[in-house]
Amino acid sequence: MSPQIGLALRRLRKKHNLTQKDLANGICSQAEISKIESGTHSPTVELLYALSRRLQVPITAFLNNSSHVDSLRLTDDRLLTAFQNQEYEMIYREAQEKVNTISFDEELRSLYSYYLHISAYRMNKIDYRTCIVELQLLAEKYSTIYFSPKMLVRLKSAIATLYYEKKNYLYGLKVYEELINLKFDSDELLVEKIRILYNTSKVLIDLRRPTDALKYINDGILQCLRFKDMSLLGQLYYQKAYALELMEEELSLIKDSYQKAYLLFDILQMNEYKQILLTGKGQFIEQ
Repeated sequence: MSPQIGLALRRLRKKHNLTQKDLANGICSQAEISKIESGTHSPTVELLYALSRRLQVPITAFLNNSSHVDSLRLTDDRLLTAFQNQEYEMIYREAQEKVNTISFDEELRSLYSYYLHISAYRMNKIDYRTCIVELQLLAEKYSTIYFSPKMLVRLKSAIATLYYEKKNYLYGLKVYEELINLKFDSDELLVEKIRILYNTSKVLIDLRRPTDALKYINDGILQCLRFKDMSLLGQLYYQKAYALELMEEELSLIKDSYQKAYLLFDILQMNEYKQILLTGKGQFIEQ
């Protein structure tokens, strides 16, 4: 593990613009830092913890342990499924316990903190403004350790969603625009970007700014086609057709987008979306 720890230490040190001497000050000798970074010396857990505190990262940032990453993903998937099933009480109790007991693993603690706040809001234990403040504080803290940009996207998306639900569209739009400007340098995050583009267009539609919305919609469609991800393609085409309606564009263009949305909903067996389209926009569909 020494070379891996050394590479991680060097990367994090340079990110904070620290020299080896700066990093070592009050913790260990500069020579020891040099040996760790070169992979010739294995640090103790105590030393790693002290270095992680100075660099403001969880100790797991040095380890890149695949089993730890898998464990995080499994925990997230389990809690997300429970949240979708509205099992808020169970999530709240578990998250509250974990937040109070986890000390070393900052990433896992942040994940549980996220679920603690959103479950508390859904249970009316806190109002939406308090939830937003707590999520913002968590996002600010998380941005300093920057271990997983996906979590930062998750936190800011939750904030934007709360603003949208409460019809504070301008505040929500500002958060979504911040998200769009983040670097999406992995396939997983690029899928998140498509969702953000779609949600941003929804806000702009509600603000009656269809021309601006169409720019995000077209970008989202392009990203879907480029990365062969169809999960939101039907919704994007539906949104495009509606924006074109608001812009009073040619009927053929509007029908084309609604038709594409219908075909995608049909292919993906998204029957609820098909029914919504047929009920509200059936006149545009040729079956």
